[in-house]
Amino acid sequence: MLTFEIPPRLDATNAPEVEAQLLGIIAAQQPKLLVCDFAATVYISSAGLRVMLVTAKKVKQNGAALQLHNMQEGVAEVFKLSGLHNILDIR
Repeated sequence: MLTFEIPPRLDATNAPEVEAQLLGIIAAQQPKLLVCDFAATVYISSAGLRVMLVTAKKVKQNGAALQLHNMQEGVAEVFKLSGLHNILDIR
């Protein structure tokens, strides 16, 4: 298991950097379980949601799993409104 801490804001400003970090970790370390920890995250935009979808797709291609942990209520609500709570493993 490998844990990646999502920054306090995940939006268009930093989404490309976070995506590159996540994809780099997946390529280099090939974890069987990648946990994205949202404990510090207070805001996520559609760009941030896209990062999570791209990450989930890449992890699945590697035969691994992605889990999203410790979401604050506001961030969890964005995932629910977008319908992604039905697609991604949110705990």
